[in-house]
Amino acid sequence: MGLDSKHLFFAIFLSITIAFSWFAYQPEEVVIAGPYFPEIDYFLEELDEISKKNKIKIKYLPLSDVETHLIETIDHEIDLALIPNPQGVVNLGQRGIAYPLSGVISVDELRSKYSQHLIDITTSKKNNLNYGAWFRLIPNSLIWYDVEKFKDLDSPTFNSYEDLVLFTREFSSNGDALWCLDIESGASTGWIATNWLEDLILHQQGPEVYDKWASQELLSSSDEITLSILDIGKLIFIDNAVYGGNERIIRKEFRNNYRNLLNEENSCVFSWSGHFATNYFPSNAEYGTDYDFMKFPSEKNKNAMVGIGDALIITNYTKDSKVVFNSLISDNFGKIWMTKKDASYIPANKNASLEVLKNNQTKKEASLVKEAVENNLFRYDASELMERRIGSDSLWYAMKKYIDLTSEYIDEVTEELDFSY
Repeated sequence: MGLDSKHLFFAIFLSITIAFSWFAYQPEEVVIAGPYFPEIDYFLEELDEISKKNKIKIKYLPLSDVETHLIETIDHEIDLALIPNPQGVVNLGQRGIAYPLSGVISVDELRSKYSQHLIDITTSKKNNLNYGAWFRLIPNSLIWYDVEKFKDLDSPTFNSYEDLVLFTREFSSNGDALWCLDIESGASTGWIATNWLEDLILHQQGPEVYDKWASQELLSSSDEITLSILDIGKLIFIDNAVYGGNERIIRKEFRNNYRNLLNEENSCVFSWSGHFATNYFPSNAEYGTDYDFMKFPSEKNKNAMVGIGDALIITNYTKDSKVVFNSLISDNFGKIWMTKKDASYIPANKNASLEVLKNNQTKKEASLVKEAVENNLFRYDASELMERRIGSDSLWYAMKKYIDLTSEYIDEVTEELDFSY
């Protein structure tokens, strides 16, 4: 083969190699793992906008248990993840799976977006490093009501929990139940009652007491927590106040509440539940027409709110993953999502504008959440902050036992709960 032939062969070989490389090349993608949720298509629209704007390929991977998947899958290809509880965020950080946010966002910027409480609960107490930025928040401290029945009561307003108890006592004196409060939930029975306790501790005792209790520095037998448990009894143990009586509360499926609430044959007007209640109202019922809600009433801590949410972590530091991370927690994220008429997305970022919200229920919930966050009075569900053997076991059982045995056995209930600490 002559010199020219060699040059020709090399040129052909190089051309073919380049061609194959070009067609075989696939740009790297940023993979985000997270839970499946009903409005996932709206989230994907937002991701598509981020992708187009930054010329980055993004994939969302729905998983039933993101935290466990990341722990058990050593060679995962996940770059970012949405974690539905702060304990999981810190756990992944301490295991070296989630990276500190200091490499992605400054402390000052983090503080400009979130309340101190939200920052604190995703920060490891072992190394003082923060591992999660909040993506969205969901309110718990709500009192739902049947609109027509509420009007029949002349649309009462309550400035405090004591007002609510007094009104209940007066209404129920004629034998009619004002409340639908079923909380049975199989092996998890009691979790809804822990929400009631959290509302009372935060609103009646204040955020400092709430934080000490959530971090298990304050025992349940302390005056503050015992009084808050007894406050639940002030309402649910009123004669005829609860549909079916207190014996029914822990024995009937909680999903029944919302059908019973809107049943004209039932006298009950109110149900004490978080945002999750909207998943169980009859499909033909409409917000604002058939049902509505008010915030849990409080004089001392008017803007306080207990809730839950999702935090965003970073599991792979790359130029693209950092860009996507910051886009997801930007002040402008969610503007497409929030324009949907059925959207329930509430941004955790206190700088996000709520003006684009089209869903009236979400608009009302979001304004309450925003006020709470701005005043550092939003508190994450305490049972999710406690050791899981307590928050997701002993505390549920204690509330179930209290409702069943009544206030006469309060000392037995609190002492047994403290023993589990």
